[in-house]
Amino acid sequence: MRKFGLVADLLLMAVLATSWQTLSAGDGAALVPASPIVEALDWLRSAPDFDAQYDYEMTVRIRLLLFWISRDDVGGGYIRIGQAAGDPQTEIIKLLFGSDPARAHGINRWGAGTEVAKLAANGSVASSAFLGFMKSSQGESVGAMRQELSKEKAQGKHRFEAIISRVDAGHALAVTVPFYSDKDFEFRDFDPAETVVLDHLQQSEDRKTRTLSGPAMSCDRSGGFLSAVRELCNKALAGNAASLCYIYSARLYTVTLEGTRPVPEKSIEYGVGAPKQSIHLTYRNLKEARFQVDNHSTGARTNFSVLLGTDQKLRGAPIQINYQPNWWFQVTLNVKPPTTATKAAAAH
Repeated sequence: MRKFGLVADLLLMAVLATSWQTLSAGDGAALVPASPIVEALDWLRSAPDFDAQYDYEMTVRIRLLLFWISRDDVGGGYIRIGQAAGDPQTEIIKLLFGSDPARAHGINRWGAGTEVAKLAANGSVASSAFLGFMKSSQGESVGAMRQELSKEKAQGKHRFEAIISRVDAGHALAVTVPFYSDKDFEFRDFDPAETVVLDHLQQSEDRKTRTLSGPAMSCDRSGGFLSAVRELCNKALAGNAASLCYIYSARLYTVTLEGTRPVPEKSIEYGVGAPKQSIHLTYRNLKEARFQVDNHSTGARTNFSVLLGTDQKLRGAPIQINYQPNWWFQVTLNVKPPTTATKAAAAH
């Protein structure tokens, strides 16, 4: 199953995209013990106190036969990083990315993910939980995707998929559920959509589970994909290549920082609004980090890159995220100006 432009299940957009590849692949209808999932839901409901916030504009390129067309301002999203209010031992990473149907020729594809990590006394991750949901698609092309959307609209049934997973030392479990909504939620409808998602995860008869434990788990990390990418971004600033394992949907993955290169100066230009307003930004002293995600169950491999700030308040900030999920579709996310972080280092 292929998904549209999420993406990037990431501290990054690509985060989401790679994670969603196995969202609905449960192994059976048996229910996991309630208490671990109920406890994970309590973690995920924690009131957040974010100390890093990045808002993005989305540009896409679509291949039509022999050439590419580019469209700015077709969607957006955000990344939020912090901890639970009053509890520094509970770290939270939240992201949301998607297309804006009003600006993307009616295409409504989006996804959201929240990872909560419970820290041990030594600062390592003792347990983590992930809640994700998305407006799903099986379309292999723009035309196929539009046909899906037209059919959904005609039937008044809009397909979504959701997952809640938990990882502890030596054990992982995941609950997934596909469901239909009579409302075609857009990415700006996150709060009401999340309420519907939680109801389906807890009550739907269609939910499926997957577990992983023992030698098959073969990963000594309890953190998920988002925290792994965040850790590797910090290593990228130091110029250190590294790999980290993680468990998603009770499956083993590895995300690798394949390499970095300095980018002394980067000019970014895109249009927003109607009528179009041109945004021109120049960033200096960036570092490009190139990532690869390997799914050990299927052998699938995904690549994405991130331009990271290195100076002052921009240090570690994902300035630009680039991802190409298939041969006909590319996504670029540019951090919105101005923000507290970007004012100091962006020249307009």
